Amino acid sequence: MITTNNYAVQPNYYRRVFDNWQARIAPDTETAARLAVEARRRCHAEGSVRILGSLPPICESHRPDLTALFIEEEGEAACLWYYRTIGEALRRGGVDALLAETMNSWDEARLAIEATKDLGLPLLISMEGALRDVAMKPHPQLAGDVAEKVLRAKSQGAPIEALGFNCAPPEAILTALEAVESSGVGEHLRQAGIKLAAYANCNDRKAVHDAGFDVLKFVAAGPIRVREDLKGTGYVGWCHRFMAAGATYCGGCCGCTPVEIRQLAETLTEEEPHASLSENAAKLLSTSRNDASVSTTASESELRGSIQTLFGRVI
Repeated sequence: MITTNNYAVQPNYYRRVFDNWQARIAPDTETAARLAVEARRRCHAEGSVRILGSLPPICESHRPDLTALFIEEEGEAACLWYYRTIGEALRRGGVDALLAETMNSWDEARLAIEATKDLGLPLLISMEGALRDVAMKPHPQLAGDVAEKVLRAKSQGAPIEALGFNCAPPEAILTALEAVESSGVGEHLRQAGIKLAAYANCNDRKAVHDAGFDVLKFVAAGPIRVREDLKGTGYVGWCHRFMAAGATYCGGCCGCTPVEIRQLAETLTEEEPHASLSENAAKLLSTSRNDASVSTTASESELRGSIQTLFGRVI
C-alpha cells in the first residue's frame, strides 16, 4: 500500500496561505490521488499495490487539545464538509481505499467515518499511537476502548477494514497493540474482519515532547533526526514485534524510508505475518540495533524499487 501526499491539504493550514482555500482543497486533493495512480502505473504495479487516500487531521497533528477546540469553534457540520470534500476528491482521483490517519481523538475519527462511510470505499482508521488526551498525556493502554468504538461503527454500517496506530514512538505503538489483545477486543476485531495496522514514527521526538508539541518552540533545536536505535535494521525489529502483537498491516511513518520497508519485506515469510517469524526476523529481534545509518531522503530508484511496500507516501 502507498498513501497519497495530501496530508497538509486541510483547512487549518490552507486558510493561512490561500485566500481561496476552500476552492483549492478538492482539486489539490484529487491531484495528489492522480499522482499516486500515475506512480503506480509507471511502476507497472497496478495488480499488486493499493492506493490509500489520506484523510488527515483536520486541524493539527499530535494536538488533541487544538483539535477539540477547532471542532467546537468550526462546528461539526463544517468538519463533516471538509472530510466529505476530500473523500470525494480522493475517490475521483482513483484511490482504492481511504485512510484516516494520525487521528487525534475518537471525535475526529468519528467525523471522518461519518462523512465518508457511504462513498463505496473501504476505510482504515489509524489513531495517533500514543492516544494522548487534551492535556497531552499519553494513554496507549486505552487502545481497547478505541477498538470497541471501531467495532460499534462497523456494526452500524461503516466499511472499516482496519484499525491502526501510527506516528508515535514504537514503544507506544506496541503498548497499544498489546492493549487491544489483552482487553479481549482483538478477537472481536478479527471476527468482524477488521485488521490491525501499525506504522511508527522513527524520529527522535524528545525536543517535541519537551516543547509541548509547539513547533515554534523547538524549531531552533535544529533538524529532526532519526533515533539512533531505529537506524539500519533497528526499526525492522520493531515491525516484527508489531506483527507478533497482532498487526497485519505494518510499515513506517515519519523518519522511515523505502530502505527500511524493503528490509522489512525481505524478512517476511509467506505465512501470516503474526503467525511466525523468519530466521532473518529472529536475528533482528535478538540484535539491539544495526549501526548502519540510513538516509531519510530516498532516491527515485529507491522509491521505484519499493513501491510494493505497505505504508509509504508518494511525493
